[in-house]
Amino acid sequence: MRARLTTMAAAGFLGFALVVLAFGLRDHRADDRFDLVRWELDTFPNRWLAVLASPFRDAALDEDEVLRAYFALPPEDPGRAEYENEVERIIEGRITQVLSDLGLSARIDPPRGVFPPVDVELAISPQVLVTSPRDVIERKDTDLLRPDIEAARALEIEADAEEADPDLAALVVPSGGVATYPAIVSDRSSYAGVLGTSAHEWVHHYLAFYPLGFNYYRSGDLRTINETVADIVGEEVAGIALERWGDPTAVPATAAAPADDVPPPPPGPTVDRNAVLRALRLEVDALLAAGRIEEAEARMDEVRDELEAAGYYLRKINQAYFAWYGTYAARPDAVDPLGGYLREVRARTGSPTAYLETIREWTSRADVEDGLVELGGTLVTEE
Repeated sequence: MRARLTTMAAAGFLGFALVVLAFGLRDHRADDRFDLVRWELDTFPNRWLAVLASPFRDAALDEDEVLRAYFALPPEDPGRAEYENEVERIIEGRITQVLSDLGLSARIDPPRGVFPPVDVELAISPQVLVTSPRDVIERKDTDLLRPDIEAARALEIEADAEEADPDLAALVVPSGGVATYPAIVSDRSSYAGVLGTSAHEWVHHYLAFYPLGFNYYRSGDLRTINETVADIVGEEVAGIALERWGDPTAVPATAAAPADDVPPPPPGPTVDRNAVLRALRLEVDALLAAGRIEEAEARMDEVRDELEAAGYYLRKINQAYFAWYGTYAARPDAVDPLGGYLREVRARTGSPTAYLETIREWTSRADVEDGLVELGGTLVTEE
């Protein structure tokens, strides 16, 4: 009991710390911002009450049946509420088991489970207002916004931000999750997507107790390292969970096969979206470095239109777009060599546990580069 209370108290501290750190919320957008503190006050006690009450609830369905029932319903269906707490418990339990088997736990090593405890809340994830200087791609500010903001209002928010500071580019983007405690995980995703996001956010919780996570806001490089490490480890943890328990929501191949009299679907896009975006990012970086801001912005608009004509819809591509998505350097459309470096460090450390134990102490791009070289890796050199 004492160990459980200690774990819960530490988890409470984590929740408070993440409220303070998460996204550096400001009050100047009070009508549109996501009230993170209120969300924590409403959600954190309810989640632990649900955990404490779980032994007294009847389990009429097995875990796979619960998952199938929940994910078969559209996100707007009120019937989902009947399964939500149980689905959260199942996802938390499966990720916890994988993490425990890997020996992953931060600071505290509870007799059962891991620390911080895996804790997720399925919900509509907030949107984010991202700003970047127009003359260089760099994340300047990020404000959490209400999840229900529609496209027309998003355009107004972006226009207001750019009018207030003509040297900024702004963009409202969706988020798949936020590393509050419990973590907000988008309920608009698939079961596999929820697993991946939940594991990703847990890595942020883990890193919050070490220099890499604690210094998240110190520089753009550190944000990129944190997000990329969370992507790499989260992807691996979710993959292990899917391999162990399978995906009960997946449609069997035979059931998905079309009938003979049904026409085949139209061909998909033929353009390599990731290659186009990588090339555009490099082109824009070069134009901005030469001071050709308007030309870079015109080029981003042009490529956005080309991608839409090819079947890929992106509402807007601007400096803030690349500043936001470029933080996730392991994405296939990223150009930052940190993505490749961090993947190679993972390969050379041998396990997710050794990887996090190594990288959690690093606090700069130079640390990553030096650490990779020490592990026998090589750095990209410009020709």
